Amino acid sequence: MYDFKFADIGEGIHEGVILKWNFKVGDKVKEGETLVVVETDKVNAELPSPVDGVIKKIGAQEGETIHVGETVVVIDDGTGGEAPKEEKKEVKDEKKEETKEEKKEEPKKAPISEKKSAPGVIGEIDVSEDVMESSSESSSSAKTESNTKVLATPVARQMAKDLGVDILTVKGSGELGRVMKEDIQKAASQSQNTQSTFSAPKVSLSIQGEVEYVPITKLRKAIVKSMTLAKQIIPHTVLMDEVIVDKLVELRDKVKEQAAAQDIKLTYMAFIMKATVLALKKFPNFNASFDQENDRMVYKKFINLGMAVDTPDGLIVPNIKDADQKSILELAKELREVADATKARKVQLSQLQNTTFSITNFGAADVAYGTPIINHPEVGILGVGKIQQKAVVINGELKVAYTLPLSLAVDHRVIDGADAGRFLNTIKSLLNDPMMLLLS
Repeated sequence: MYDFKFADIGEGIHEGVILKWNFKVGDKVKEGETLVVVETDKVNAELPSPVDGVIKKIGAQEGETIHVGETVVVIDDGTGGEAPKEEKKEVKDEKKEETKEEKKEEPKKAPISEKKSAPGVIGEIDVSEDVMESSSESSSSAKTESNTKVLATPVARQMAKDLGVDILTVKGSGELGRVMKEDIQKAASQSQNTQSTFSAPKVSLSIQGEVEYVPITKLRKAIVKSMTLAKQIIPHTVLMDEVIVDKLVELRDKVKEQAAAQDIKLTYMAFIMKATVLALKKFPNFNASFDQENDRMVYKKFINLGMAVDTPDGLIVPNIKDADQKSILELAKELREVADATKARKVQLSQLQNTTFSITNFGAADVAYGTPIINHPEVGILGVGKIQQKAVVINGELKVAYTLPLSLAVDHRVIDGADAGRFLNTIKSLLNDPMMLLLS
């Protein structure tokens, strides 16, 4: 029997909702065939079968929630054995491990964990079911006054790390005070950010007349959390300006047919992304993160350029890896591929991770200016408005020209207004004279 569990697929994702089963109990399945589609906060993940066999048990039905470490499906792969009883086995193993912990004379030695290989969306992942002793790496505060050990499963410990919860402060509800994932979720809901003293006031809704209650989606919940975190932590400063782009419009009109011959839709965004990349290379403090805990900047030696994509459920920000190593045509092609995959909720998790700087397009909504919100822990984001013709004064003469509005939001803790102005002016200069983009 093969017990296929929902593995940790990264990006702080700890649970998912079963959207669609492609097989039922008793069906034969081949290795690699898509068993089920699971909706997570960021993507709809297709879980492939890890082995050939017959489905003997389904862990969760459509519409139900499944957590990391729980059984997705049990498959009879011909190796024999009985279907595992997950809950009983887990409790039994944890009791044994806790007994070992109590008998140990040397508290510094952690118990040896027994690992098994679990296939996941991103390949095989080692999954441990043992209870492990609390790590003392975080800080000296791990030595509490009562000198009590913190027992927790690896799943709960990883969840605490991802959600920013100090596991030493969490009271466990399991046997012998074991910290469960539910305890971490409860602690996280009480304080989304342990470093912040801000607490949102409770609001009583005044209702008069007929209303309809509609729960928000998992993606919208993730956006709520991300935007709240960004506004709580980052003091935003926004600079706005516009650039005359007559030469850019002319250049795109000349080469867009050549790009189309290569099956590439050449948009203005590809040029804007190239200009942003060159500005990031000139001003590396914008391609960075601020490590507040250690009072230091983390400069990224790579440029993964994020692009906010409007989907029916809300904004998702995938990124183009190593954007500084790509031409304008390559950026245009990959931008379209990533955007299409994102709208279909088929974007890969790797394309959502490790973004270094983001761009959001107000122009797609026929809007000129906006105040973009920085995607924490990045330190800046560029907002792009719609290109339109308007009357401008050039060398003392009134003319009609194409203009592009730009909005740059920066983390004012680590980037001053003057630096932000220089960064924005660099982008403006490159878009005003786009031949420089082709020569770079």
